[in-house]
Amino acid sequence: MSLMPERHAELKRLAIQLRRLVIESVYHAGAGHLGGPMSAAEMLIALYFEELNIDPENPRDENRDRFILSKGHSSIGLYAALALRGYLPLEELKTFDDIDSRLQGHPDMTVLPGLDMSTGSLGQGLSPGLGMALAARLKQQSFHTWVMIGDGDSQEGQVWEAAFVAARYGLDNLTAILDWNGL
Repeated sequence: MSLMPERHAELKRLAIQLRRLVIESVYHAGAGHLGGPMSAAEMLIALYFEELNIDPENPRDENRDRFILSKGHSSIGLYAALALRGYLPLEELKTFDDIDSRLQGHPDMTVLPGLDMSTGSLGQGLSPGLGMALAARLKQQSFHTWVMIGDGDSQEGQVWEAAFVAARYGLDNLTAILDWNGL
């Protein structure tokens, strides 16, 4: 897919803004990870602003694409992308990691619209993504499931088992993205 230069510049600006929001949020909280969200910035922006079929006004639409951030410790990057896309107010990012905040150190799908899976433990994202992709096929729905795994995730056996099962069923509606930041 080729982008017009203006659109490419806008996505680049959004990725820089996402990084700024991550740094401000982690600084304000006095806690959180920086490396993982920073390495995922462009991918999150590309997904949320170009690729995913989503609607912030209807976050539970049955036909929406699904996204799972398997590397849940990078949640602040996902929260910033969701805020930039309109799922939550930008000001709410200042509550990151507060005791009563919806924006905890790992994504919790029960408290925040736009999240398709609660994650945290490494290696736990691809298996539910596989299940979502299989469900779409069985229900004859056309949504796509995207899972971002980190290099730490990729060392877990469950990730490889899910990959083998996805290949066995020929799931062309499941995409795993490896954010290999070398850490």
